[in-house]
Amino acid sequence: MFTDYRLFTNALQNLDNVREQQRQQTARSSYQLYRYSHEPISSNLLRRDIPPILVLVFFLFLIIIILSQILVVHTSRYGTNFSTMQKTQEELKQMDESMETILHKNVLPINKWRLLFHIQTYLYRFEYFFNLFNDQNNSTNENLNQTKIYFHIKKNLNQSDEIFKQENNDSYLISNIKHIQNGLEELIDENSDYAFRWKRKKLRYNYIDNHERKNYCNKHPSQLKGRIFDENSTYPNISLYEIEMNYSNIRSGGQWSPSNCLARHKVAIIIPYRDRLEHLVILLYYLHPILQRQELDYKIYVSEQRGNGTYNKGVLMNAAFIYASGEYDFQCFVFHDVDLIPEDDRNMYSCPVFPRHMSAAVNEMNYKLTYEELIGGVLNIRKEHFLTVNGYSNLYWGWGAEDDDLYYRLKDASLKVLRPPSSIARYRMLQHTKRTPSVWNKRAKLLYSAAKRYAWDGVSSARYNLTSVTAYPLFTHIIVDVGLPPPGFS
Repeated sequence: MFTDYRLFTNALQNLDNVREQQRQQTARSSYQLYRYSHEPISSNLLRRDIPPILVLVFFLFLIIIILSQILVVHTSRYGTNFSTMQKTQEELKQMDESMETILHKNVLPINKWRLLFHIQTYLYRFEYFFNLFNDQNNSTNENLNQTKIYFHIKKNLNQSDEIFKQENNDSYLISNIKHIQNGLEELIDENSDYAFRWKRKKLRYNYIDNHERKNYCNKHPSQLKGRIFDENSTYPNISLYEIEMNYSNIRSGGQWSPSNCLARHKVAIIIPYRDRLEHLVILLYYLHPILQRQELDYKIYVSEQRGNGTYNKGVLMNAAFIYASGEYDFQCFVFHDVDLIPEDDRNMYSCPVFPRHMSAAVNEMNYKLTYEELIGGVLNIRKEHFLTVNGYSNLYWGWGAEDDDLYYRLKDASLKVLRPPSSIARYRMLQHTKRTPSVWNKRAKLLYSAAKRYAWDGVSSARYNLTSVTAYPLFTHIIVDVGLPPPGFS
């Protein structure tokens, strides 16, 4: 009996031990489940499943993939790769060397160049007036020696041309000015006979009488129509000949002035041009009537680059400015892209107090100004302001940024850029194939030095050859040979 009781007690004790072991195992399992349910999965992986070296390799691989994707996007957007970037760096170095060479070519200081520019301008006008006197005196004054007049004027013109190529020294500058003055005095003395003086006096008084008979045109022209385009407007299929027939009152070379009043503003329209004849025809079709309704004394110049070399818009505009200034006493100049058509004739092309950016709202840009420095498209600037900032830079070979460069010049000269209201300063851009812009690194490098560079880079240092000038019925066509870009600028 005692033996049976002992066996029973041992059995109960073994049962308790088994239950205790089961309880402990259950508790341990519950703890593990709790821990795994409250810890991050990555922590579990780091601690138990994946070695740290594999995690490091994974993150390095992820970084490489991201960088390669960025490089692919950049290449597809800007067309650059590592070899191109290396080539660009070499070209930037060549740019620096070329700019140093240009700077040390004894460029005439801008203030002295302005003086010589005015002298040359007056000489060209003297040639025009003396030719006019000769034409009117041929029938009444046989003693007038036309050959002497032409010889003296041409000699002085040639001397003034040479001034722009001489070294930078004051003595040479003064001697050339005195030479021009002496030549003009000699010319007047040799032709001071009575008939010549009488004819000159008569022409002068006739000019004054004709102007006294007229009154100045209204400050606010009454013939303006306002908006001339709407969303459904289409461009006409018209030729230059048909435009000539419609506006037969335009004088040769694209010049016009009101006949019933004296224009308050003398404006030169300069259009830099290359391979856009269809656009030019449409622009002339709309621009001539707008300028006439605004009662301006204007003339249109189309400045085209000769050949198919690298385009230089700045040199084309500087060359046209110099030529137009010699032809007529223009008060302001409008530099006009050939593919922008004005939508509202209340956007005045008259001469502003400060530079006026007229194309502030273009349809291709949702009629919004994309950035404050933008003054490209259509810019109206007074002659004295253009000379103050030395015109456009000659260093922007290729397409783009010469207008931004001019903005920084104007800013440095404290010339504020004005803009008409966006409801009026509206332009429609004609469709065309977008040309590839120049490498941005080059343009950015030039823009960075725009304010420091304009004293020696601009209209005063423009190097070009005037290949031909043709006066067509609707415009004056100037063909300019700009030469080849310096090393690093192509």
